[in-house]
This record gives sequence, C-alpha cells and structure tokens, in this order.
Amino acid sequence: MKISLVWSIYIVSFITCEALPDIIRIGGLFHSIDNKQEIAFRYAVEKINGNRNILPKSRLSAQIEEITPQDSFHASKRVCHLLKTGIAAIFGPQNAHTASHVQSICDTMEIPHLETRWDFRLKREGCLVNLYPHPSTLSKAYVHLVKSLGWKSFTIIYETNEGLVRLQELLKAHGPTDYPITIKQLGEDSKIGHGYRPLLKQIKNSAESHIVLDCSTDKIYSVLKQAQEIGMMTDYHSYFITSLDLHAIDLSEFKHGGTNITAFRIVNPEKTQIVVRDWIIGEERYSRKLEIEQNEDNHTFIKTETALMYDAVHLFARALHVLDASQQIEIKPLSCDLTDTWDHGYSLINYMKN
Repeated sequence: MKISLVWSIYIVSFITCEALPDIIRIGGLFHSIDNKQEIAFRYAVEKINGNRNILPKSRLSAQIEEITPQDSFHASKRVCHLLKTGIAAIFGPQNAHTASHVQSICDTMEIPHLETRWDFRLKREGCLVNLYPHPSTLSKAYVHLVKSLGWKSFTIIYETNEGLVRLQELLKAHGPTDYPITIKQLGEDSKIGHGYRPLLKQIKNSAESHIVLDCSTDKIYSVLKQAQEIGMMTDYHSYFITSLDLHAIDLSEFKHGGTNITAFRIVNPEKTQIVVRDWIIGEERYSRKLEIEQNEDNHTFIKTETALMYDAVHLFARALHVLDASQQIEIKPLSCDLTDTWDHGYSLINYMKN
C-alpha cells in the first residue's frame, strides 16, 4: 500500500514495450542536521522499490551526498559528481544559498531538481519542482482565513522580511478605509533581558486581541509562553500562526486559557503514524534508533518539509512511470564541463508539474 503524507496522485498506466534501466539513480543532497529529511528520502525509495505497480522493471538507487550549509562550491562539486554517475533527478538541499547553486546546475543540464522547502522567490521556473506551497498561494489562504474569522483589525508580528513576503496578500487586502492594522517585528529573545515581553506588552496596551504571528517554528512556544505570562492568552485573545508545523509544538499549557489558536496544516497525522512506524522498524534492522518527537497526545509527528520529501520521491517515480509509457527513456552520465543536457528532463518535469 502506497501512502502519501500530503496528497494523493492518480495516474493512468499504459502498456509499453520499452524499458527503463534496471537501476535508476537519484541524488539526495542533505546537511548533517537534515537527518529526518535523509531518512524520508531513503525510505521513500525503499517503499517504491517494494511496489511493483510503479516502475516494475526498475529499482531506484538513492545516491546520498552530505554537504555543508553555505558551501556552494562543495555543493556544486557533489552535484557534478552525481551527474557523472547518470542520475535522473536531484533532491534538496534545504539551505537556500546552496540550493540556488544546485538549481543553476540542474537548469543548465536539464535535470529535474526537487525541493521541499519554503522559498520566498515568487517565480519557480526552469527545472525546479518545489512541493512546498507557493508564497502567493499561502498568502491568499491567509487572506481567506482572516476574512472568515471576521477580524476587522489585527496586529502582525513578523520575524524576518521573508515573513512579509508570506503576508503580502494580507497586507494588500487591507484597504485604506478598513480598520487599521499594526505591524511589529519580533526581536531576539534575550534570556538576560525581558525577552519578547516589551513588544507583547505594547500590543496588550493597545487592546488589540487579534494577533497574526509569523516566526520560525522553534520560537512559537516561547512567544506564546511569554504572552501567557503577561495575560495575553485568554478567551479574549485569538492567534493565527502562519507556520505549517504548529502540530510540532506542545500547546497543552495553553489549553485552559480559552485562547483561540488557528493554523494551517497539510500533513496528514494519521498517515504519518503509519509511515513513521515503518521508518522506526527499518532503522532497527540496522541497529539504529530513530528519535521521533511526540506531541501532547503521544502521537509521533514529522515536520512538513520532511513529509514533502517523502512525497517528492513518490511524485518523481510516478511521473517517470507515466513518461516511460509514452517514450523510450535513456538516462546517461553528464559532465559539468560539457554542453550535453538530458533529453527527457523537461518532459519529466512537465509530468510532475501537471
């Protein structure tokens, strides 16, 4: 049984007399801190290889390279190494700086480049297939949600300029005749100083009860905890949190205050339980222990980017399966020093995007 963590993809299979190579190599670029991403990648490959309805005459081979964040030269060298082995796609990395260099090479060689990370760039062109929701899509969803909540006024707390990109449609939708909105930037949470409390006290003194919070997932708990300490987690207050990983935060401390906390989620938690169980069992076969976090209900969870990595491999495999039904596909070694490109790259990319 194939399980997709985020969405399901339905395809029609055709009979073909041509065959792909017995071994189809795909590259995965990961940082040392991305161990869950790498595990999702490896076990997605294993799952596909165990499914004889997808690429039944071929097996995927995961070619994993560990690269250093911010080291674009090293990343480029590893990509060129992978290309020489003859790969059909590259997955990752998650770091924006190194990912842009990887994408540049993939665009030149016409090799599909699959990402699962937040990317603030509004245009996704070339050979990039990013499964993470597009910034404008998320931003429009925020507008619909705030309107459905009936908020006439609200305060936006954002951490970085990328947060303003996520919130751009919400800012544009608020016209000059509407109630005013307030925009405040989240500073550093100094353990020696007062943390976020001065900022939160300003909002409390303004009597604003509707808060849009855009910050990194690992700061959400601290912000809400400090808000609770100054009396901003009551039934009078409502929070919309833009992170797609709110399910990774233990909110049990805030259950009894009556505060309304709203967020989007695209990961299916029930299917995640089944998949993570397979990962844990798989790691035990190699005498390794997989540390997976649990929420307040004692359910294991994985973050959105990790779930999307699992689905990205399935998306690639199913698209290649369909493409193989319509044309003969040759996967060949490529050199970064030459001008050769992969003839089937854009066809495969179009199948994945459509």
